[in-house]
Amino acid sequence: MNAERSGAMLTLREGTATHHRRAEQHEFQRQFVRGTLPKLLYVRWLAQMLQIHAALESHLDRVVTRNPALRAVFDDGRRKVPGLRHDLAFLGGDAAGPVLPAAGALIARMDDLAAGRPMALLGVFYVLEGSTNGSKFIARKVRPAYALPTTGEGSAYLDPYGDMQPARWQEFKTAVDALALPPDQVDQLVAAAQATFDAIHDLGGELLAESTGAAA
Repeated sequence: MNAERSGAMLTLREGTATHHRRAEQHEFQRQFVRGTLPKLLYVRWLAQMLQIHAALESHLDRVVTRNPALRAVFDDGRRKVPGLRHDLAFLGGDAAGPVLPAAGALIARMDDLAAGRPMALLGVFYVLEGSTNGSKFIARKVRPAYALPTTGEGSAYLDPYGDMQPARWQEFKTAVDALALPPDQVDQLVAAAQATFDAIHDLGGELLAESTGAAA
């Protein structure tokens, strides 16, 4: 689809549909949605997401400094690192544990993008920000499964916006489309988003394999 006619967000959605579906149908995500994912894996997943978001937000800070118009897309209200740190502290997780290969590969890819195609980092951000739409519902399964309080401790990352979720997502979509990015940059966002969905898929597999290996 022509990005000039459709807008970047529609192009992103259509260009990543297969990758998105593959990631969300992974057994890790299925257990997550059902509320049957072992708590230890949830904590390990949070630690990996902290490393990913810390790298992304560091890069985005520099991109926004050079291009202030991007503050409409990424501002302090969209930071996920604080919520992840609070969740891990509440759950007694290790925020500085080893990075698994899939997370490490995504972080390395972000480093490469930051060096040569910094706007493509918005493709990574698209995937992670978009995940808040589904994770809000996952939080409803996670809280009773892990005996977490309904006030949000331990699940802040999954439900960062509360009742403002639909509005925040609409704001994000509007802001990205308002950038009016040229087609070649939109293509770079799509490629980065595809790789991010694939990394999330692979990370789930690594966490499950790690758990299976520990139980053997």
